[in-house]
Amino acid sequence: MDKLAPDSGIAEAMNRVLAAEREAAQTIAAAQRSAESVIEAARVKRRRILDSARRRATRMHVQAQAGLEQVLKDLTESRGGPGTDLESLRALAGEALERLSRRLTSVDHESR
Repeated sequence: MDKLAPDSGIAEAMNRVLAAEREAAQTIAAAQRSAESVIEAARVKRRRILDSARRRATRMHVQAQAGLEQVLKDLTESRGGPGTDLESLRALAGEALERLSRRLTSVDHESR
């Protein structure tokens, strides 16, 4: 019987080790599922941000295009009238660049 006692102690120790390994494996699997969930949520957020940025860029492009078309129309109609000299055109371009840079660097990216 003395030989059985050490064997049962060894068996109990092995069972505790195996139980600890199973618990660790379950904890690791739960952590992996949680990480995958967090990663997927980040991907969804990235897609939303990207879609929003694309819509914003498209709106800005359309507005800029319309503005340029209006300026070209005004310049074509005035043909050498007041405000079409080189200095006036440079001032107009400078103002446009300043407005564009403010819009691109503003927090909400909306027109000002």
